Amino acid sequence: MECSLCKKPTNKCCSRCQAKYYCSPLCQKKDYTNHVLDCPPRSVDTLVKNVWADEMPTKIAVLYEYGFENCPTREDKINLLGLYIGLIKFLDCSASQIHSWWENGELPLNIKKAYDDAGQNSGYYQWFLKNEHFLQGLHKYEGEKSDKSIVDKYHAMVKPYLSEHEQTVSIKSLPESKRQVYSFYLIILIGCIPRIEHEIWIDFGFCSCKFGKDYLGESEEVRLYELYRELIVQKGCKIDEFHDAYVSGSVVDLLRKCDSGSWLSESRIEIPGYGQPTKSVYNLKQYALSESVDLARPVYADYGFMNCRTKEENRQLRNMYNKLVKTPQFDPRDLHEACVTGKIFNYVSAILPNEVVKKDLLRNVYPLKDLE
Repeated sequence: MECSLCKKPTNKCCSRCQAKYYCSPLCQKKDYTNHVLDCPPRSVDTLVKNVWADEMPTKIAVLYEYGFENCPTREDKINLLGLYIGLIKFLDCSASQIHSWWENGELPLNIKKAYDDAGQNSGYYQWFLKNEHFLQGLHKYEGEKSDKSIVDKYHAMVKPYLSEHEQTVSIKSLPESKRQVYSFYLIILIGCIPRIEHEIWIDFGFCSCKFGKDYLGESEEVRLYELYRELIVQKGCKIDEFHDAYVSGSVVDLLRKCDSGSWLSESRIEIPGYGQPTKSVYNLKQYALSESVDLARPVYADYGFMNCRTKEENRQLRNMYNKLVKTPQFDPRDLHEACVTGKIFNYVSAILPNEVVKKDLLRNVYPLKDLE
């Protein structure tokens, strides 16, 4: 083969795509700006980024290729992520090593070797030894072909919860409200918590959970997930019954069947119901916690972003809200109350006393004057 840049003979190729050849690191560096456009990151590169950010993978190729799709519960997914965290952060295994093991069909074998050679015996590794089959027979994600097999597998999980008639029709033919319930059932049944970016995160109350102390920041969200899973899996709540509660705004009442104490009330979980208005503070939480969420118009008006004159001020305000949301004392309902009474600055100063923020930046149109 010859170098893609200078045409000199070489047998060294790009470790990521293994399609372009370079005779030296210098030629590879010179061609980087061109080659990077044709050399998308491998799934393992995304997995490594997720590990260092302590984030559950969301990219379908990563989930498919590295075993998360095979995990039947959320606990299993967290254990698998913990296994990869140990492998990458503490055993110093590189992306190229892990990709090579995966490519050769020897990922489970080499994970055991890496942990055993290092004398590591963590709880995540013990979980893996009992569930090694989740990482057997992994295949490359192939777009529509893989998507179809995943869809068929997932539909088979939800199908028993549909009425006899709805089991025979296309999901697309169902009303929007029932399609949302179907999607939510699917998320719960595959062992996931709705992603912050999705409407379902707000629609089914996860937005009203406080940011947790666990490394994923989801301790209350996990508790709510567990209640939903008990209702659906253990008590066998059918989609028709759940849909009726969703439309009437009584999902919380349905969940109370599984809440042996009073956690739902004490945590002030809010599930508004289909088509009902929601507090803009929950859209603010989305915007503050996820880089992929756009600034919603109500958030722009209610929480000071309309006062930002530069992108830097917008960034600073967003970062401030990110810190606020992650503070143990923060409660979204309290911030909402501060918003509608025109006292956001007072609330932020009480929770983040050392945060430097201009008072004028947090002003809004509230409180509204009574109409005569």
